[in-house]
Amino acid sequence: MRILLLDLEGTLHTREGLIPGALEAVAELRRDFDAVRFMTNTDSKSDPELLLSLAACGLRLAPGEVFSPVAAAAEALTATAGAVALVVAPASVRRQLAERVPVSDAPDEATHVVVGDCRDWLSYEVLDRAFAALTAGGELLALQRGRYFLAGGRRRLDTGTVVAALEYAAGVTARVVGKPAPEFLRLAVRSAGAELDESDIYVVGDDPTTDIAMGNAVGATTVQVGTGKGRQPAPASRACRPTHRVASIADVPGLLQTI
Repeated sequence: MRILLLDLEGTLHTREGLIPGALEAVAELRRDFDAVRFMTNTDSKSDPELLLSLAACGLRLAPGEVFSPVAAAAEALTATAGAVALVVAPASVRRQLAERVPVSDAPDEATHVVVGDCRDWLSYEVLDRAFAALTAGGELLALQRGRYFLAGGRRRLDTGTVVAALEYAAGVTARVVGKPAPEFLRLAVRSAGAELDESDIYVVGDDPTTDIAMGNAVGATTVQVGTGKGRQPAPASRACRPTHRVASIADVPGLLQTI
């Protein structure tokens, strides 16, 4: 069973709109693969909000096709008996997690601190609550730990900077539930009714440190596009080197038909 895992932002679209040829490429790839799943590290929106924003730019996906770190965090928390989450993320993300597990702003009640995009309301008070929960023994869950994202052609600080600050202060190491965690990939593969077989898994994305590193970690065939973060200098790490490189998503169907 051939399964394709496609990144969203930077690969199919940017914050300015769809990348040329994205819709046509997706339609062709759906015909060529047994299952296609769309993986994102977006941590600023709930899953329903994400689907609406994608539809607004012309990319209409079914809920079961999209995998976000918010959904992965919910899976991780429900797998832990008695979990209570202190959520450092937007209200919509908090509501999605609250559908699965109890959430609380009280540091002495929290067993986990979940960190996502908090740029619009981050404060020392918020950080202190998270710090208190961690020093009391809570586990730090990072929806993702990107160093920066691209907006309007500029680099902007991402969630990983807040995660790093809490790790440093509390002397803990975050458990990353989004990309590049291999379990995130396995979750997507299982949703297609398949077990992980690296020879049948293909990962396409723009970010070598998340998309490509995640695929490489499980032995999948990886393809890096030259849009989004694919325009940045390539990292030296072997773990981040793709199997193939192409200019954009428009070139992916032709490449994968030859493999």
